[in-house]
Amino acid sequence: MRSFPRFAFAAAGLLTLACRGSAIPQSTAGTAPAAIVFETILQRSIPGQAGGEIREVARDEASWKALWDRLREGGAVLPADPPAVDFTKEMVIAAAMPAQPCVSKVTLRGIVRSGSELVVALLEAPPAPNCTCFVSERPIHVVRLPRSAEPVRFAAERGVTPCGR
Repeated sequence: MRSFPRFAFAAAGLLTLACRGSAIPQSTAGTAPAAIVFETILQRSIPGQAGGEIREVARDEASWKALWDRLREGGAVLPADPPAVDFTKEMVIAAAMPAQPCVSKVTLRGIVRSGSELVVALLEAPPAPNCTCFVSERPIHVVRLPRSAEPVRFAAERGVTPCGR
């Protein structure tokens, strides 16, 4: 019966060491990356829209208008004028996949400050191989977040969008 407390203590120690190894990766400065709060402006797949991949940052009105125009290319579903953004306090990050043959989705899952850059966790989910559709679509996701002069890096992960969503 005396070995149980020693066993429990040893198990707790091993569990603690295992959990330390699975923590959020350390940034180059030696501290955990800080999560950035953001708000989705637009996330949808636009049926019938053509267009290429976009991974872009807009820090002023002119670049936002140019980015919005590229998001509208090949389809008139989105309004001509982009949503209002206060560029004295905010900036915009957008991601779009090239036109996909079927159901698909792109998601900006999170943004962290890591060292001297912002890292955008991006999930690109094209259609599953067994999907059959009649209309292609272009998935886009646009967010606003507090203004930063730091460079932005996109870290993309591939997923799959099931048929019928």
